[in-house]
Amino acid sequence: MAKTHSLIDHIYYENRKDYTHVEGQVAYLDPAPLRRPFEMPRYQKIIALVIVAVAVIIGFLFINNTILASIRETQQAEQAVADNMARQPSIETAPQMSQLIKLSDDEIRAHFQENGFTVFDASDPEDPTNMVLYKLPSDVTVDDAAVMYAQGISSLTAPQASKLLVGSWYFNSDRSGSTSMVVRYADFSTADPQVAVQNALTKQGFNPESITESGVDDSGNTFSLGSIDVDGTMCTWKISALPLKDMYSISGLPEDACYVGVRVTA
Repeated sequence: MAKTHSLIDHIYYENRKDYTHVEGQVAYLDPAPLRRPFEMPRYQKIIALVIVAVAVIIGFLFINNTILASIRETQQAEQAVADNMARQPSIETAPQMSQLIKLSDDEIRAHFQENGFTVFDASDPEDPTNMVLYKLPSDVTVDDAAVMYAQGISSLTAPQASKLLVGSWYFNSDRSGSTSMVVRYADFSTADPQVAVQNALTKQGFNPESITESGVDDSGNTFSLGSIDVDGTMCTWKISALPLKDMYSISGLPEDACYVGVRVTA
């Protein structure tokens, strides 16, 4: 009669490489494989290192070209604005309007040239009664200014706008009726329109006692209104100011700035 083997015997004999010890109905696995060191083969280590290195490079390039690039651009823009702000303020070269009101347009052009100003002439040659001049900062060329003015100041970046606005001013002479002249500029020394008006009043040499009216006009401009005698001709003057951000919405420009206008009418 053939000898039969129990199930445990079968498992043991068929899998004796895996099961080395049997006690009763329990077969125990050989623990030897578990005692072997868990080390990755060398070629797999190399592949893993290559994958990690590639991932690190890709991650660095992504961060460098996006987050870090954005940070660098912001820092460069802020530095450019700060450098532009360090230039001579516009109010320092803005003309005293009482000295111009009785001059002809040609005399005014000559006066600006004698003062060494770089001027961009935006006058309409077909309208001899209206002269429009832009006094430019010393480091801005006429060609560059023409491009920026054509683009529109509101569409410029903060570095571009500050480069154009700091040290420049707009001058207009209108002789279509009574003679009226105005100069406009950005005052980056204050965020208070009232202070900006006072700064302009002092620079223009107007007598504070000549003020006949002050307040806020219908357009939201803080203003002072008065009169002055220019060589026997009684003229009226008006200084108005508003926050620069209300004039030009350009992110990155200093918040403490006003846009000022000084008009004299004969």
